[in-house]
Amino acid sequence: MHGQQTQHTTMHRRSFLSAAASGLLLQTFAPRLLAAPVEPLIAVQFGQFPPGDQVRRIASAGPLADVMLISLVPDKLLGISTHNIPESRKKFFPESVRHLPNTGRLAGRGTTFPMESLLALQPDLILDLGNTSDTYTSTAERVFQQTGIPYLVMSGRLDASGEQLRTLGEMLGAAERGQTLGRFADRILADARRLREQTAAHPVRVFFGRSADGLETGLSGSIHAEVIDTVGGYNVAAAAGKELLARVSMEQLIQWDPDVILTQDANYFERLRHDPLWKDLRAVQTGRIYLAPTMPFGWLDHPPGINRLLGILWCTHVFHPEVLPLARYEAAVAEYFELFYGYRLAPGELATLDHRAALTGG
Repeated sequence: MHGQQTQHTTMHRRSFLSAAASGLLLQTFAPRLLAAPVEPLIAVQFGQFPPGDQVRRIASAGPLADVMLISLVPDKLLGISTHNIPESRKKFFPESVRHLPNTGRLAGRGTTFPMESLLALQPDLILDLGNTSDTYTSTAERVFQQTGIPYLVMSGRLDASGEQLRTLGEMLGAAERGQTLGRFADRILADARRLREQTAAHPVRVFFGRSADGLETGLSGSIHAEVIDTVGGYNVAAAAGKELLARVSMEQLIQWDPDVILTQDANYFERLRHDPLWKDLRAVQTGRIYLAPTMPFGWLDHPPGINRLLGILWCTHVFHPEVLPLARYEAAVAEYFELFYGYRLAPGELATLDHRAALTGG
């Protein structure tokens, strides 16, 4: 079966340019939708995947897949979809990843990965993680029909991080590593679940400002605000509806008057500190405004991948330092960097990544 799949895939690759020019889509394989409960781990799979021990070359469809593949199978990753990652971030990556080309992204709207370039890389499969919406599914189907390259779309839910790592570890020929990273994720999520239960009666009321002006945020159930929900915080923007992202007004924010404001945007953080427009907010008056770390990926978002396990640790320390004191927080972050990136943080290096923790003293 695998030999037949390889033969058909080769045919697809050779005939791609002429088929694309004539506007035809290749239909050799029917997609296989996997029946499962709402938001299944594997949302959709197109094509027959090779056995894990035969997977050598993997194309990333987007930033969430970048983070997963850098952590799980860096030596099998063919390129980075995330645009213009600065060298200051790449230093945390395994050596095999630091000099990979930028391939562009396939996932969602605004595809920047040319089909000709994808075919030239000859990947064994394509991986995408994140929101399992019709947009992502239709992109996967279109790319598969055009190229014959097996394509997997997996849910990016934060609470499924351990399962994601174990399942992909099996599928990509890295079962033992998937188990190791999965156990770490399970531990972090279990601690967060206990914290959420303990603080359910009096949750911290949080606003997450994502843009330079702070007025873009994730609403109820948004993948972009999952860290807040996971640690038991109350996302004040949940009142604005159930969308992924939205703009809110300053009047709405004043009405919500959160206990804490989080951001990953340094410009917005400076505005919070110095712009009189924000001075009447409770969080600003009490000094509970925090700039989340972003090295090598955002700890709260940008992208909303397994990198957010660090965000769980960070939010737990920021909201409840009595639960996760500074020394334990630093040890857990250092463990993540060593396990997931193969990077050993030097003494004092965490303070350069997370200056808010250093300032507050935990």
